Amino acid sequence: MEKKDVIAQLLKQGAKQVKGLTIKNVTVTPQQEYTRLGLSLDKEVRGYRDNGNGTYEEAPVNVIFVSAFSVGSILKDNDEAAFAANHLMSHPDGLGIILSRAKIDIIQEDVEAGTEYRNPFASEDSKATVFDHNAVINHVVNIELSDFGKTRLDKLADKMMGF
Repeated sequence: MEKKDVIAQLLKQGAKQVKGLTIKNVTVTPQQEYTRLGLSLDKEVRGYRDNGNGTYEEAPVNVIFVSAFSVGSILKDNDEAAFAANHLMSHPDGLGIILSRAKIDIIQEDVEAGTEYRNPFASEDSKATVFDHNAVINHVVNIELSDFGKTRLDKLADKMMGF
């Protein structure tokens, strides 16, 4: 299914779209099966926080977590960044620089505790996850790089070509 069709399906099922968020900072954390990006945003969005006793409650958050792979797939569709997407997937620390000050649009998908969840953007045979608490899954659906990020991409291109 194409990205636009997945987005339309998510919105039809009640997911919320948030546009025009600015990334202030990115943390890159290797996980067992993927690389997680923590995106610090200029505005708060809906999310869940650990209330300190091991349970989660809905609360505004200004950090969301997404996979580096999902960001890479969006960059592959970006005319300015497509050439570097595979390199950045191999060197995800570079995403913290390239995404600095970028504007993003996200889709927030609510998932109830105990529900089997599969990423709607992943392949049909993707592994299911079951959350032990309600969650908001954030999907980055658009990235507009900042001038700073575009300049860093130009320098990356030079390095990739041996200059």
